[in-house]
Parts: sequence; C-alpha cells; structure tokens
Amino acid sequence: MAARNSRRKRPAQRWGILLAALAGLAVLLALLTPALVMGWVRGYLRDDAFRAKLEAMIGTRLAGSVSLAPLRWTGDEVLSRRASVETAEGWKAELTGLHLAVDWAAFRDRQWRLLQAGADSLDLTRNATSGEVGQGLPLTAPATAQAGPGRAVPGWLRAWLPDRFGVDGVRIDAFTFSHPGPWRLAGSALRVAPWQQGDASVLVTLENGVLETPVQLPTLLHPIRLNLSSATLRLAADEMRLSTASLTWAQGGEVTARGHLRPSSRDWQVEATLAGIPLAELLSPDWKLRLTGLIEGDLRVLGSAAAEPTVEGQVRLKNAALTALPLLNQLANFTRVERFKRLVLDVAEADVRAAGQTRRFEKVVVESAGLLRLEGDLTLQAGQMDGRFMLGVTPDALRWIPGAGQHVFTSSYPGAAAGMVWTPLRITGTVDAPQEDLTARILSGAGKALVDAPAQVLGKAGETLLTPVLGGDLAKKPGEVLKSATDAVSQPGEALKKAGEAAEKGIDLLKGIGGGLLGR
Repeated sequence: MAARNSRRKRPAQRWGILLAALAGLAVLLALLTPALVMGWVRGYLRDDAFRAKLEAMIGTRLAGSVSLAPLRWTGDEVLSRRASVETAEGWKAELTGLHLAVDWAAFRDRQWRLLQAGADSLDLTRNATSGEVGQGLPLTAPATAQAGPGRAVPGWLRAWLPDRFGVDGVRIDAFTFSHPGPWRLAGSALRVAPWQQGDASVLVTLENGVLETPVQLPTLLHPIRLNLSSATLRLAADEMRLSTASLTWAQGGEVTARGHLRPSSRDWQVEATLAGIPLAELLSPDWKLRLTGLIEGDLRVLGSAAAEPTVEGQVRLKNAALTALPLLNQLANFTRVERFKRLVLDVAEADVRAAGQTRRFEKVVVESAGLLRLEGDLTLQAGQMDGRFMLGVTPDALRWIPGAGQHVFTSSYPGAAAGMVWTPLRITGTVDAPQEDLTARILSGAGKALVDAPAQVLGKAGETLLTPVLGGDLAKKPGEVLKSATDAVSQPGEALKKAGEAAEKGIDLLKGIGGGLLGR
C-alpha cells in the first residue's frame, strides 16, 4: 500500500521540479536579457554601419543631408571629429569636436539618454536664398536606433529597445549664428538645458559674443554692433523667443532686449531699452564737439528677410548740452545771456519712426529751463529736412532784440508752458546745411521797431542797439535800416532781397536759436 502511494507521488514531484526549473530559467532570462540586449546594442553602436544608418535617419527627419565623421568609442563615451547638417529649408550646421556619453542606466528603463553632450564649435546658418518656406528651426527628436545596412536587429530584440529619448544638456564652447536680416552672433558660449522627447521647446542660454544687427544709422559707417553679456532664449520648432538679453554698446551704454524670430516666415521683432548710450557714437564728426550727453529710451525694431527694418519708439537725452557753436556765442553777446554759450538741455525727447531713408521725429520737446523751449515735428527724407515747430523764449531773452517781442514772438500757443512768448519756426534744407524762416522775420521786426521808434534812437543809441544785429558798418547807418523797414511795408519783395543781403553782413540771429542748433 505504501509502495503504491509512493509511486503515485513521483510524477507529481517530477512536474513540480520541472515547473520550478522553468520558473528559474524564466527568472534567469529576465535577468540576462537586458544585459544581452545591452551587449548587442553596445556592439551595434560601435559598428560603422550604425554611423551610416544614423546619417540616413537624421537626414530623412530633417529633409536634408547629414555627414558624420567616424565615431571613436572610449568606454561609454563617443567622439567625432566633425559633423555637418544641411536641410532643404535653408538651415546649415557645421560642428567640430563632438562628444557625448550614453547613460546605460536609463537604457534599462527603455530610454536613450545622452550625457555630457557638446561640441567644440557650432556654426548655425540660415540661407537667405533658400527655396520654399516651411519648416522652422531644425529641432526634432531622433528615432529609435534601427539596424544599419550590414546588421539587422533581431525581431525578439526590438521589444527591449528604448522608445524614448532625452539629453542631459548640451554645451557648445564656440557658437556662431547667422540669419537673414542680416543678424549674426559670433564668439558665444551656448548651453542647452535638459530636454525630453515630447517637450515642445528647450531653454538655451548664451554668454559673451558679438552681435551684428541690420540696423544702421545715417552717421555710422557700419550697422550697429553690440557686445553680448548674456541671453536667455526659448527655442521651439517654429519660433525662437528671446526672453531677455543684456548687451553693451558704445563704451558702456547698456541695451536690454526682448523679442522673437520666426524662421518659417523669416520675420523678427526686437524690443530694446537703451540706457547711457554716448551721443558721440551716433553723431557725425562735426557734431560730436557740439552736442554732448547720453541717449536713453525704448525702441521696437521690426524686420524680415524681404524688407528693411523699421524702428519706432521714444528717445530721450540725458545730461545733454549744446556748446562750441559760434552762433550761440553771438547770440549770447547779443542777448547778454551767457547761458547761450553752453546751452544745457534740461529736456530733449521725441517719438521716433524710421524706415529706409525716412526718419520722423514727432512730439519733439527741447527745453533749456528758463531760457527757451522748442516743440514740434521733424521729418528727414533722404537727407532733406522738413520741420515745423513752435519756439518759445522768455521775455528777458528778447529784451535786447529790437522788435522781436512786438512783431515776431506774438503767437498764441494753447497749452504751452507759462512765462514764455512764442513764434512758429520752419526748418528746411539738409542736415549739413539747414535753413529756417525766422531770421527774415527777426529782420522785419527790427525794421518795424525802428519805424515806430522816436527819432533820437537813430543816433548813437540806435548804433548801440543795432550793432549786435547788423554789424558795426551797417549799424552806423540807421537811416538805411529805417528805409529798409519802410520798404518792407511798401515793397515787401524788394525788402526781402535787401534783408537777405543784410543777413550776409552778420544777421544770423536765429541760426543760434533754430537752424543754428542743427546746422554747422
């Protein structure tokens, strides 16, 4: 009986042992398979066929061509001397000294993850003459590594390969970026934050470098160049957004910028705040000694590959002064106001708009407190000036200008600053040779003042009064001046002609106030 029971238990024991062995084998395979897969992948990555497959795969993803120098593996780190990428959308990237390491711990979690990725240099360029506009920045995730031409991935192995991708940051020691506009950044260090497949954008920081812009001022021989201190960007497939950038310009002037660039449409926008920009960097050589100070303001610059940039915003001058102007010295002698010799500009501001050869200054306000104030608009078109202003001065400044208070500065100006008398001022001509309409009216006012003056003013007192205006020779002949004033009433055309002749003898009064502030 016992023997029969023993024989019945033996098959059950055999099945138990077999099941235990199968379970142990399954556990062993489960433990060994990742190692087997990893070992196969390590060998595959070192195969030159993998490099060829990688070139073809990335080229297909970017609709372009890829060239990658042979890979040199040292442990888990791989080096490549050179790589180049060129897409049908006009992007071209040249890299040297590539290096990275594979995170095999992440591989066990079915993720391709790159460590210590970077390059010695990256030159990224957008071709201005590329064909169709479509794809934006070449930002995409590589596909899971597949078999190369000479080595197939076994079917059972595919299920164990990672299906996610990530990079633990990228470091580029020397970065150069060129884009139609033209914009160019050179000599910068680039850092890319960690990025996972599925992220819509990636954070990029830049340090140092020189930024060349397409913005060129009339007084500069070359477009504006800025020294980059730092910048933070958010890079997506269809847009590059500049969160903030800190730059310096013109010996310490600061520029803080924000903006975006859309590669697909090739348009861009930059908003900049200026602080402490020396005026000497913006003026023509002959004006650098005349006008000093710092410029500050807020500007917005719009542009595209197909159009010249446009600029709009507000600018202000700080610590500004006009000096070394002979006409201001004459005006100081004439009015007996020494402040004209060095005209401190307490207020100097305007709204600006610029496109091509046209520059418009609106809501212009220039003031030297307690002396004069200028308000109006000015347009510069291909070097030609068209300005319409109201000029206000204090009555004391006119005390020694005959007839100015009674016949010239008589306009009403609603909303104007109190304590000033006003007159219109028109400025035309060119920047180098401006013309104004106030001198003739000053002459006419002086003539009318002589008509209205008592007879004794035509004597020595008349000479004293007229010398600063007409010069010593003509001032000694007040009768001729009186005749000119009478002609101004009866023969205005001839009077203007004579007024012009008289002006050549020294009557440049307003060029110290109006045109003189802008001319040579």
